[in-house]
Amino acid sequence: PEEHIANFLNIKTDQKILKLERLRGRPEGPFVYFVSYFHPRTGLTGEEDFKRPLYDILEMDYNVVSELSKEEISARPADKFIAGKLETEVGSPILFRKRFVYDQAERPIEYNLGYYKADSFVYTVESRRG
Repeated sequence: PEEHIANFLNIKTDQKILKLERLRGRPEGPFVYFVSYFHPRTGLTGEEDFKRPLYDILEMDYNVVSELSKEEISARPADKFIAGKLETEVGSPILFRKRFVYDQAERPIEYNLGYYKADSFVYTVESRRG
């Protein structure tokens, strides 16, 4: 993996990891493109039935429980690659999300990048003063 991904996963850059790319959408077209990098400890091989929810696969098949995730969300224009994936124009607004996922022992298990068409995504936050 690239150095920043290896650093997050706390592995060496020459260690093999699973990279999973997923495109989600509706009949009228895609609205999000995900790229995930998984720590080798998860046991994922890429041969799993990814029609099942990812975190169900991790928990049920590999006893890996996603306990904590941290996210960063920013806006950016779609580059040529992302525009092609999302079937939109180059320069169209995209919401870019980095998600850092940890297991119950707070060990990193997934580094996830999400590219959302801005007109297909609403980010809602609810907070309560305690």
